[in-house]
Amino acid sequence: MANFQNISPVLPASDIKSEIKFFEKLGFTNVYDSSRYSDKLDYAVVHKEGQYIHLQSHVEPKVPFQNTAQQIKVWVNDLDILQKEFEEKGFEINRQSNTAWGTDEFGFYSPNHNAIIFVKDLG
Repeated sequence: MANFQNISPVLPASDIKSEIKFFEKLGFTNVYDSSRYSDKLDYAVVHKEGQYIHLQSHVEPKVPFQNTAQQIKVWVNDLDILQKEFEEKGFEINRQSNTAWGTDEFGFYSPNHNAIIFVKDLG
């Protein structure tokens, strides 16, 4: 049986540069972007604490009912510390505590309308 080691989401972005800046403000490091190897910035990878998020250039879909934005959940051990860090960086936090599904969580949207949600399991 194969053991999963990591899952790295690939988020669509019409403006990769603004998405990189957004994740850098969250404390991620840009570890790769395609402008290092070509004159076109259409792909990037950001990293924080062993986790990677890929960002890929995306244009509006041809199928009208598709939504280009995605949602990712980042599970953390201490939501309070993270909330304080992000509030100090100017993020507006709308926290849901003790949800019906047993979590505390908060999130916000990236410049390209991807939902980033930070979650602590209360179970």
